Amino acid sequence: MQSPFSITVFATTGDPQGIRHVDKSNWSGYGVVFSKELFAHLKYEPGFNQAGVYVLVGNAAEETIYIGEADPLGERLRKHVANKEGWDWGIYFFDQNHKIGKTEVQFLEHALVSLAQQYNRAVLLNKNTPLSPTMSPVARATAQAFFADMLLILPMLGINAFTPPKPEDKLTEWQRRLLASQQLTLEAFDTLVVPVKEEGMQQRFLEAKQWFAVRIQQKHLHKLKHLAAYQVAPVSAITHIADIEKIEPYENTGKYLISFRQQASMIKPVLRREGCQLSMQTPRYALRDTILAAKYLDQIWR
Repeated sequence: MQSPFSITVFATTGDPQGIRHVDKSNWSGYGVVFSKELFAHLKYEPGFNQAGVYVLVGNAAEETIYIGEADPLGERLRKHVANKEGWDWGIYFFDQNHKIGKTEVQFLEHALVSLAQQYNRAVLLNKNTPLSPTMSPVARATAQAFFADMLLILPMLGINAFTPPKPEDKLTEWQRRLLASQQLTLEAFDTLVVPVKEEGMQQRFLEAKQWFAVRIQQKHLHKLKHLAAYQVAPVSAITHIADIEKIEPYENTGKYLISFRQQASMIKPVLRREGCQLSMQTPRYALRDTILAAKYLDQIWR
């Protein structure tokens, strides 16, 4: 049984989206959350000139993350800003007692990348897989304890890449259950419905006319003619459908980039009514005509 703990998040300027300090009870570690736009102010923050590990997060579609370590942190983060990479915000961790040094943060980077690869809940932008460094037993124990506390903090900040997925989040298992329960044939869908966050809806789905990092079984690619957007809470409805122009591999992630023929069309919202038990955390197959005729989600997937 896990022990209760508390997390304190301090908004340094009073802005809930600004620079924030993250402190956990009974822990010498410390986290600093920041946006790319506020990086110039980060040099005044604690830990900026220490060894640490960081996670950079993109919000355009499915969670994208980049994991790194540095000593000092500030110089490495400055390069990420200068390179104009596809991330919006990040968090770095350091130890206030200076017990986490270069070797320990290399271990933390290795552990985070390994876990993200294992759970496959986010698009990992790291090109290489870092190796675990040679460490003394004492240093390894210190780093492992620090790592365990980080894992308690990250999901509370909305970063789920290092949290075990729920069974219903595994697309292959979901497809198997869906096909069994509805007795769908392989020809019974022409549309993929994807969950979309607010940032990705405007920037990617509507303006860029594409959607990326989508899990699709290869044998189903030729059947998909349309892509529908389910806007997550607070909208909680299918609101747009686009005609698919092409589907191509997305980098080396094992997922796909979907491009549209033209801008997505707004449809009459298909709402998630109160008490609906459908999970919309992963893509779902459907028929375009069924979506257009439905008023509620559970009329599409009974």
